[in-house]
Amino acid sequence: MEFSLYIISHVGTVISLVCLALAIATFLLCRAVQNQNTYMHLHLCVCLFLAKFLFLMGVDKTDNQTACAIIAGFLHYLFLACFFWMLVEAVMLFLMVRNLKVVNYFSSRNIKILHLCAFGYGLPGLVVMISASVQPQGYGTHNLCWLNTKTGFIWSFLGPVCMIIMINSVLLTWTLWVLRQKLCSVSSEVSKLKDTRLLTFKAIAQIFILGCSWVLGIFQIGSMASIMAYLFTIINSLQGTFIFLIHCLLNRQVCGFLLAPASA
Repeated sequence: MEFSLYIISHVGTVISLVCLALAIATFLLCRAVQNQNTYMHLHLCVCLFLAKFLFLMGVDKTDNQTACAIIAGFLHYLFLACFFWMLVEAVMLFLMVRNLKVVNYFSSRNIKILHLCAFGYGLPGLVVMISASVQPQGYGTHNLCWLNTKTGFIWSFLGPVCMIIMINSVLLTWTLWVLRQKLCSVSSEVSKLKDTRLLTFKAIAQIFILGCSWVLGIFQIGSMASIMAYLFTIINSLQGTFIFLIHCLLNRQVCGFLLAPASA
């Protein structure tokens, strides 16, 4: 890795870790925003925080190949879990809009918290287990504790990521279309529907921010490789910062919570 990319990556990752820690603390402490949506945001932020921290501390620990492979396996799992939690969020947004139960659908008998956790954490684990059993040597290289790109093993990560991005794009677009129809025909739930529309736009921004960087990584070839590498590094390292901006700083209730001590 070029020295400039190394510096950008590490500085951006440290900033992201601080922002993710602030987001996690906000979701846990700010009661005004504790609902089904922040529950999913919380798990996403925890997974991304752990992934970023492990990446910062262990991605270059290649002296011990066994330990390096284990680090790569955990990174594979944690980054996948981020995307599966985004898929959970997109599905829940669609179900809430379809059933016109913006607030209470999550707590109904149809959806249990344990089911969401099983999906958000179980499916990434299944992908990693299958990948490790098919090609165990795909974890860790001589340069980085990450997935082997030369053998195509990287697609055990990029494949599910691309699929989730496509599914989320369809679901969130469909959700916006349904919202548009309901806003035209329903008056009693207009404020709740508008809140859900805002959540949907934030989910679209989130999938773009987290997914865009990995898609850029695919195109690090030919004459554009250097430019794509810088874009990938900058966007990827600042993901936590973008998430804190979207879900905390652009939330009026959270801003009120954060500014309350200063005004007291």
